[in-house]
Amino acid sequence: MKEYENYIFDLYGTLIDIHTDEEDPTLWEKMTDYLKANFAVEYTPKALRQRYLEICAEEEKNLAKESGVEFPEIRIEKVWVRLVHEDCSNNQIRALCIFFREASRDKLVVYEGVTETLDKLKKMGKGIYLLSNAQRVFTEKELSDSGLTDYFDDIFISSDQGIKKPQKEFLQRLLTKNSLSYEKCVMIGNDIFSDVGVAFKNGMESVFLNTYDFSEKKIDNELSELGVKGSRLMPVIVGDGDIRRILP
Repeated sequence: MKEYENYIFDLYGTLIDIHTDEEDPTLWEKMTDYLKANFAVEYTPKALRQRYLEICAEEEKNLAKESGVEFPEIRIEKVWVRLVHEDCSNNQIRALCIFFREASRDKLVVYEGVTETLDKLKKMGKGIYLLSNAQRVFTEKELSDSGLTDYFDDIFISSDQGIKKPQKEFLQRLLTKNSLSYEKCVMIGNDIFSDVGVAFKNGMESVFLNTYDFSEKKIDNELSELGVKGSRLMPVIVGDGDIRRILP
C-alpha cells in the first residue's frame, strides 16, 4: 500500500463495529419511562417516536435552508430539548442522549487490527485524524469506551460542523485547520458515497474497506454512480475489510 503523511479515518463501520436499532419498539418504551421519571413528560411510545422523527426532519430542513448545504447535520440535543418542553441543563440533556444511544445499541466493538494499525502509524510519525458523520454527544463517549480517543491528532464530528460527508467542505475544514495538503493525505472508510465521495470531491486518494461484505457488483455500481470509476482517484479496495492492509 502507498505511504502517506496523514491518514484520515471514518469511524463507524471502519474502526468500530456498531449496531443500533431506533425502530425497536422496546427502545421507545424505555424512552417514555425515562422522560416520565426524569422530566415529568408523558408520551406513548408510538407518539414519542413519531414526534422524534418529525422534529429531526424539521431541524434538518431548517438547517439546510439556513446554511444552504446539500448535506446538513443537526445536533440531536436540540431534538430532545424540544421533546421535553422545558428548560434543562446541558448535563440533563447529555445524560438523556447517552441513555437513548445506549438503549438503542446492542453492539460496540473495535474491529480486529485497528489498534495494531493505529499504533504502527503513530510509531511511524504519521498524522491520524477522524472525520465522522456522527453526534458528538454519542461519539465522544463511544470513542473513550473503545480506547481510541488518544490516537487522533484531531477529531471532526459532523454534528459540531453542521455538515456531513460527502459535503466537500467537511473534509476541507479538517485540512485547513490542521494545515494539511490533500496530496499527502488519504481517506479511509467503509462507505463509497460518503467516504470515497468526500475524498473524490477534494481530489484526495482513498481506501474503501469492505467491512460489510458488499458484493463486487454493488461496489462497482456505486463507484460508477459516484463518477470515480476509471479515474485517477479510484480508491484502493480492501475486499476483506482488514484495516491492516492500509499499512505501507
